[in-house]
Amino acid sequence: MRALWRESVERWEEEVALRYLEDVREAAKGLGAAPMRARVLKGAFRILRVRSHYLIVHVDGVGERVTVARVLHVATDVERHLG
Repeated sequence: MRALWRESVERWEEEVALRYLEDVREAAKGLGAAPMRARVLKGAFRILRVRSHYLIVHVDGVGERVTVARVLHVATDVERHLG
């Protein structure tokens, strides 16, 4: 999130960067409450596009614990970052 913040501030003004990060945070909170709305990526990982980034979460068990694994730009090779 820090890297996303820095990139956003460099590209746009601070106010726009704040809104962008807030969108990512709200999407993460939403997945915490309803992780199955993100599509299955690989194993217990799910993926949701938020603006120009992918929010990748790990869902443990039957959706009881959701952990943000990565926030990656859509141009990034997602598979490479999952290992």
